[in-house]
Amino acid sequence: TLVALTASNDEEVQSIACYDIGEFVRHYPNGRVIARSLGAKDIVMRLVDHSNEELQRHALTAVSKMMVSNWAAVH
Repeated sequence: TLVALTASNDEEVQSIACYDIGEFVRHYPNGRVIARSLGAKDIVMRLVDHSNEELQRHALTAVSKMMVSNWAAVH
């Protein structure tokens, strides 16, 4: 699954997985609930402290997307 890709040994794959999780959460109506039930928030949160700055950025962006509950209010 997409969440499993965050455990890849390839940092680029991890970055893309974080980005995709964030977009899934943002665009899919039940995305937040599904992502949380799969443990995505905790897994991606750990990547915020990664030594790769690009991966950190994608992880932080994904976590922030998981925190927003009303995207209409953001736009």
